[in-house]
Amino acid sequence: MIPGKARRANLGLQIPGVRVTELPQTPYNEGDDDAPDDVFKSSSPIFSLPVQEASLMRRLGSSSGLKSVVITVAFIFLFIVAVLLDLQYLYLMAVTLAVLPLASYGIAAFFTARFAANRLHPTTVPEGKRSPILLEIRTQGGLPQAALRVADVVPPDLAPGGDAAVFRTTRPPDTWDGVSGEQTYFIEAQRRGVFPLGPVKVETTDPLGLFVFTTTVDAHTEIVVHPEPLFARDRSIGGEGSYGIRERDGKTRKGQGMDFHGVREYQPGDELRRVHWRTTARTGKLAVVEFERAYQQNIVIALDLARGTEHGKDRETTLEYAIKVAATLADRTLKAGGGVTLITQSARATVRPREGDPEAARFQLFDLMARAKAEAETSLATSLQAARFGEGMHYAVLTSGGDSHLTAYLANRVMHGDSVRIYFFEPTSFGGPRVTSPAVVGGELRVIEHKDSPWAEGGRQLEYLLRETE
Repeated sequence: MIPGKARRANLGLQIPGVRVTELPQTPYNEGDDDAPDDVFKSSSPIFSLPVQEASLMRRLGSSSGLKSVVITVAFIFLFIVAVLLDLQYLYLMAVTLAVLPLASYGIAAFFTARFAANRLHPTTVPEGKRSPILLEIRTQGGLPQAALRVADVVPPDLAPGGDAAVFRTTRPPDTWDGVSGEQTYFIEAQRRGVFPLGPVKVETTDPLGLFVFTTTVDAHTEIVVHPEPLFARDRSIGGEGSYGIRERDGKTRKGQGMDFHGVREYQPGDELRRVHWRTTARTGKLAVVEFERAYQQNIVIALDLARGTEHGKDRETTLEYAIKVAATLADRTLKAGGGVTLITQSARATVRPREGDPEAARFQLFDLMARAKAEAETSLATSLQAARFGEGMHYAVLTSGGDSHLTAYLANRVMHGDSVRIYFFEPTSFGGPRVTSPAVVGGELRVIEHKDSPWAEGGRQLEYLLRETE
């Protein structure tokens, strides 16, 4: 559980209707449900909703099975015996037994408890990682509740393994003292995006436990899921290789080679062509050459968000594939020391590793990708022209449309000596219409189809398509 002081730490941010708190600066590592008590320590701000008065949505109780059967059978038995023996006190007992459920229902309905809910969670989470949610429930007047059941309304895309049924059934809180309690559950985002949480469903019973009352607490927050880059299986691609370089990344920049760094002992996974035979012969142990790159090229990632260009359904759409590719290209370039500019029809974000606050800029970059929607009414070429990038740029253009204006702009950039690579997400393979391929002379076109899913076999096929050519 969260320590009381940690739960109430105030950052002083003034957001209408929302109180923002922050937990101790200890990152949470994904784990099992029996995570340690400090599971909610996070470096991200968390939303804590103010008190919300519950509204009683339904009072049509359902019978509580065995108890109802026992009371009914007892009433019938007493009534029959009272008639046969003509005993007044048995009549009184039968009537009392018959009235008792109604009295219990009336007391629960008249003195029904009102509830408030606070939901504590990181404001942003990475795609595919388990993240904890803490739900606090407390009563606001009414009868003390000996027991209750709670369920939070969570989108299917946040359900672990995509099984939304896990959130549909109410369950008892982890702790409950009759007035307040807490419930902890975990989400695992299946794709990037902005997702709402809430309202909270609370089920209580009458004093006899015969009827169920359902209350909905109007507690809403949202959680932003950042896209997760594809894993680079080849250690020399998009990640620090065993010899400390990104070999293919650097080859695309003219005039730039690799600087000799030293020789070290061979490790499993090192390429044999890196073996330094002179040192190997002298020491009797395999040794490999280690290089480092002085700097890495910058890249402009142009993401087409034109309305009508997203095809497919759920997370298997052209836009979701494009976001995954954009996140992967950005992540690998940044890790290699290069700068990244992400540009769409409506927004632009730039990360320069050696300027300003690169971590904050990277967060903004991935937040832009998390919130991206194909709703633009203008051409991506218009945004690229307005940006006025200089010559010698490296463009990675992600599109599933046949925009002639964009094609013409890219052809012009190639004529000015820019490097252009187009990632075309073939619409027909996603159930969309056939469009003209945006290929340009002098540029490179890579076609990505539905079968190249980022989620099939860990994105193996798509990751292969993103590798630089020799």
